[in-house]
Amino acid sequence: MSTETSSVDKLMAEEATKSRLLALPHERTLGMRDMVMIQISFSVATWMLLTGAYIGFAVPFWPALIISVFGTSFPLLYHAFLGKMVTRWGIDQSILARVTWGPVGTILLLPFFLFLMYFVWTSIPVVMFGRTVNEGIKLLGGAETAWWADARLWGVFALVCSSLVLWKSAAVLFWFFRFVTPTIVLVLILLTVRTIVVYGWDNLVHIIPEGFNADMDMSYMIGSEIAIGLGFSWVFCFSIYGRLAKSERIGYFGSWAGWGPAWGLLSAPAILAALAAGVTDPVYLLEGANPVWMGLYLVFLFGANIFSAVCTMYIVSLAARVLVPRMPWGLAVLLNAFVLILVFWTGAYDQFNKFISLVGATFGPLGGVMVVDYLLKRYRINVREAYTFSKKSAYWYWWGLNPFAFIAFGAGAALSVLTYNPFTLNVNFPGLFHIAGAAIPSTILASVVYLVLASLFLVPKRIGFPEVPMTHRKKAPGAAPLPQVVVAEQAGVEA
Repeated sequence: MSTETSSVDKLMAEEATKSRLLALPHERTLGMRDMVMIQISFSVATWMLLTGAYIGFAVPFWPALIISVFGTSFPLLYHAFLGKMVTRWGIDQSILARVTWGPVGTILLLPFFLFLMYFVWTSIPVVMFGRTVNEGIKLLGGAETAWWADARLWGVFALVCSSLVLWKSAAVLFWFFRFVTPTIVLVLILLTVRTIVVYGWDNLVHIIPEGFNADMDMSYMIGSEIAIGLGFSWVFCFSIYGRLAKSERIGYFGSWAGWGPAWGLLSAPAILAALAAGVTDPVYLLEGANPVWMGLYLVFLFGANIFSAVCTMYIVSLAARVLVPRMPWGLAVLLNAFVLILVFWTGAYDQFNKFISLVGATFGPLGGVMVVDYLLKRYRINVREAYTFSKKSAYWYWWGLNPFAFIAFGAGAALSVLTYNPFTLNVNFPGLFHIAGAAIPSTILASVVYLVLASLFLVPKRIGFPEVPMTHRKKAPGAAPLPQVVVAEQAGVEA
């Protein structure tokens, strides 16, 4: 009997990683080390290297490192409260978002802010993989113009491999992160040492890059927006592994440390290499180097990009099953085939600085509104109501959406785009931009606007603030509380 129970628990735990099921306390196995390792290796060979390379193209080394650490860490101090909320309730953010935006409002947001955006995110490691293989073929003396050396073909291969890994088991990533992340960090350290030995430390820190603008101060702020955009980009990522964290402290600080300071510091190799090579594409940072070093670097990119793609594909597949619970896991994974469009049209990859600045302009205010809403709710929600998609839901607001959340988000996003256009790189309010950039002020504005509107029109009337059944057991200090699983189960919530 115990064997059968164990098998059922194992199947349920596996299904919890692939659906909108609540993660139960015994299914939460990630400690602080696991969370930090996961967030570091989430895309260490992709977005971190791209971000570092672009920042290294904007300003000299020391300012670049400062804005890298600040940009990835400071925004997360605020947005990481989303991770705390996810860990407390063990719910995917596609469901949790309903308590802020309403059920219909969440559906309106997901196509752009989750599916489309993460298709773009996934295309970046896939395209980088293809170009890595093409560069490897050149290194081996192969015919780089042959059809089998086409970077797009290998990009498709990378997408297929990532899909198979995700389809087989999302849980396999836990073991990858635990054992491979230290190896990745070691390779980055070796590459940094190599760059310093070849070019000389004194020479590297005194290189003046081309920059994004003739005005170095303006180039500095544009580089800052790239780092800040990355720092604000994790809004829908916290629930991937945050709901499997052992405590709220781990959900908050594990995400912040891994995606924040660690990412900022580990971008140093890309910054140095970009300064030395004068390019923004990480694939070509060591072009012309000793074949041994070049080979080591390409193997590093080759392996890590597969798992970077799996991470973002997982977000899309999980959200799809939240919207359509009966969708087979294989079909949910197959939705990522839309990424093929971006494998053949590589605009997002080649203009990463514009894409990540757009992310900061939109995801910053989006997450800011959600954080304020959770704070007003004191991190308490009614799980049954969150899972209810009907006019009877306490989170239905008006017409199934929260108009005040959308007004606040619109105000913040508009300020950001008007201050700094991420597509044209034009700055309309140079005074504001030189002091605070665009994404941070827009996030502050969205948060303040929502705080005022919610305090005036929602909180007094208890709209979106239903009674919360107290079904928590006593818990050890610092441990995640037991979610309202009993309430959810008794309500017959379909999961």
